[in-house]
Amino acid sequence: MNLEEFDIIIFITGIIFGCLATSVFKNAAAKKARNDNTSTEETLTLKSLQAELNNRQTIIDSLFINSNEQLVIIEKRLSNLRNALSESSQQLSSVNIESSDKDEAESSIDTVTPPRDYAPKTAKEPGMLSESFGLDGKTPEVEEPKRSL
Repeated sequence: MNLEEFDIIIFITGIIFGCLATSVFKNAAAKKARNDNTSTEETLTLKSLQAELNNRQTIIDSLFINSNEQLVIIEKRLSNLRNALSESSQQLSSVNIESSDKDEAESSIDTVTPPRDYAPKTAKEPGMLSESFGLDGKTPEVEEPKRSL
């Protein structure tokens, strides 16, 4: 083998090893950069998502507060309209119409009444709302299905 052929083979082999080493180095550097960017991006993404969530929650809270204020204003205007209509109708007719001020006082006090028992019963019989209603004390004999393998 000639010295020139040997030099050409070594030169080509060097080029191949150089290309392989360069590609391995680039892949390793790209992976490291990707991992660094991913962790940084995840941190930034989580922080930005939390900030956006907080901003949206603030917007939602203000929406509900404003809606509630508007509803209160509308209820007051409706009450004023009812009062004006009742006063005007009293002037036009001889029928006495109660003002809605009493309705407001009654509606502001929320009274809760327990459910009423309208079941027909005798004095000692439990009503429909009783826990023991419909239970005769007898347990019906339920025939179990036969199980076979």
